[in-house]
Amino acid sequence: MKNLFSIIPADFFKPLVSKYKDQYADCLLAVYNSYKSEISYGVDRESVVSTLAEYFNGRTDEISFDDDNSFEKDSRSKAQKTINYLKDCGWLDFEDEKNYQQNVVLTEQAVPFIRTMNDVIKNEETEYQGLISQIHAVLQNEELYSKPYQFILKNVVSNTEQLVSSLKKLNISIKKHIDRQTKNKNLSSVLDMFAAYNDEIVSKSLYRLKTSENVGKFRQSIKVNLDKMLSEPKVLKDLVSGYMEIEQESDSDLAQDKIIEMIVDVKTAFENLDKIIEDIDRKNNHYMKNAASRAKFELASGTNQEGKINAILRYLAEVSEEDETVPDSLFNVFVQKYICEESVKKIPEKKSYAEVASIDTAKTLTEEEKLIKKKLILDKQMARIYRKKIEKLVLERLGEKQLILASDIPVNNRKDFENLIYIRLFAIESSIYMVQRTGQRVKTEKCEFTDFEIRRKAPAMVTPEL
Repeated sequence: MKNLFSIIPADFFKPLVSKYKDQYADCLLAVYNSYKSEISYGVDRESVVSTLAEYFNGRTDEISFDDDNSFEKDSRSKAQKTINYLKDCGWLDFEDEKNYQQNVVLTEQAVPFIRTMNDVIKNEETEYQGLISQIHAVLQNEELYSKPYQFILKNVVSNTEQLVSSLKKLNISIKKHIDRQTKNKNLSSVLDMFAAYNDEIVSKSLYRLKTSENVGKFRQSIKVNLDKMLSEPKVLKDLVSGYMEIEQESDSDLAQDKIIEMIVDVKTAFENLDKIIEDIDRKNNHYMKNAASRAKFELASGTNQEGKINAILRYLAEVSEEDETVPDSLFNVFVQKYICEESVKKIPEKKSYAEVASIDTAKTLTEEEKLIKKKLILDKQMARIYRKKIEKLVLERLGEKQLILASDIPVNNRKDFENLIYIRLFAIESSIYMVQRTGQRVKTEKCEFTDFEIRRKAPAMVTPEL
């Protein structure tokens, strides 16, 4: 079995762990991106020198290439020595043309590493549904069965591995946000917290993967076509033949075992997709509950016990150990000025054997009392916040419009501001409306928040009943 360090040069990772790792990494990406319009990963040295010299012209920091710590001042000299240094470490190589022109090329080991660096920096979301559609379409295409391994199975295995890996990556990123989302947050960042979660965590393609384009719609068809590959002798024979040709395998029995193993792995991966998505949903719900609790805590600023405890906790979080002065107003949680000793004594239990004089009969409410109690219960129910109530509020604000801004909704009190938060919160799974950040900050006498669009999802909607 090959070892990674038996393939790459000994100093290969030296530029990425050196004192100037930022500059070397930027230079490698600049060289890689400059080859996009070329027919290969190679271009004349003068062009590469110009690219790197332009990069160093935009930096003011110094860089040294010698053991005596002598710093280069000229950007062109920095570019030349950077190229030579990366060549010595195995990232670049030189090719001489017949016209005495020297080309700078990326080595075969460098290309996949730089491509991965580029992907990590971009952090682009994988289009999960696109991968499943490709797998389904390839397996359904009868014309590709002339060479089933080259045209079908190899691509199916690759796309399945990418799909599973991307979903696991999303699962890990949710845990990261759960761990840090409650740290160092203040009231002005409450809405931004929901916006960042919606943009970075709740993937639109993942949402489609669970609803209109559910993986269950494709799973059975994919499994049937995979089983067909094993059950039809001609297809299986062509698969084995293609594997032996592409993978340079001389043993047909071993090739057939590998084919069967690949098909079983793909089927198993599709069976386990539901478990992965279920785990993502569990972490997603956990995060949403934490975020909602955080928002509610940040909004607690009244004179009731909750607001006072909030004030005490904020003070204790900010006060230094050397500061011995504590405001008297922090200790007015209790209405009384002291705790009476009698109030903390245990109440003795007394047994009574007195005869019961009479048994009270159940009181029957009058119709008027029933109406009053019913009204109290209804008022309490109306004060609760839940998704259908927020959706009804959104529809009332939209009216005949397809789009409004959050800033169009007046915020006159804390309740109005809480409604804005819940509009952002419930938009994630609402079938009535969706939201989109604008990046514009809105500041009023009552509050400050980042504005966002509230857009109707469909041209005709039924007003949800409470």
